[in-house]
Amino acid sequence: MGRRIIGFTIAALLLSASFLQAGRFETMHFSFTPEEDIENLEVRIDLGAGEFQLAVEKMDEVAVADAEYDERRIEVYADYDEHGKTGVVEFRSECRRNFNIDTEDNIWDIILSDKYPTELEIDIGACEAEFDLGGLPLEFLDLDVGAADAEISFGKPNPIEAEEIMIDAGAADFRLKKLGNANFRRLTFDGGVGDFELDFSGEYKGMSRVDIDIGMGSATLYIPRDLPVRIEADDSFLSSVDFDNAPRKFLEDDDYYETDDFDDADYGLDIEVSVGLGSVDIIFED
Repeated sequence: MGRRIIGFTIAALLLSASFLQAGRFETMHFSFTPEEDIENLEVRIDLGAGEFQLAVEKMDEVAVADAEYDERRIEVYADYDEHGKTGVVEFRSECRRNFNIDTEDNIWDIILSDKYPTELEIDIGACEAEFDLGGLPLEFLDLDVGAADAEISFGKPNPIEAEEIMIDAGAADFRLKKLGNANFRRLTFDGGVGDFELDFSGEYKGMSRVDIDIGMGSATLYIPRDLPVRIEADDSFLSSVDFDNAPRKFLEDDDYYETDDFDDADYGLDIEVSVGLGSVDIIFED
């Protein structure tokens, strides 16, 4: 009889714990529609640790988002306001105390409208992230990524020119896909300790300037073989910059490399690479 009572007690405790576990998660839906005729959009995303997805769609709302989070540990915040002709969207999550947050404690799925020229600021920490900014009329991007497994892609061309893209990636496994579609004037990439991939395929409409600084990590640059390009590489005996299958029309002079059609090109890439204790591989693809 005693064993049966103990068994029932343990089962009740386990069932109670499962209800507590299930009940601690909250789901929130946010949807923001312009109140007036706005002309551009500012989006600020500061989410810390978690699992994050970001996409772009044709829709009347400026932004929609779904958040699933541990309400005991995470506090979420979303807001939309208008300043003149500018709509301002903010998504934020914060830790309530000094908890160790697991990625599944803070899950966000965000969609932005493709209607408005957009300035985008994103700050994410230890996370798994997958962002496709293809089709977004991107004017400016400031992306700060911590210890992340993240992929940022531009699946469709940016219909306007992005003045600047700034990316700071810490201890990350980080991938940038189809950067040519971002239609940027200037891109700055600062990689700390990690493994970084920068794929420069896509549609180019002008000359794009790229500054890449790799600390103790390794980076691989994928460049279309037929793209006019100039590359200036700064390395040392503690680092390396290596070229794989460079085009025969590639000219080499010390740490300075250039395709023979670069000077007369209306579009292409002008890249400067600086490496501390890491390595950079440059691969040309058909």
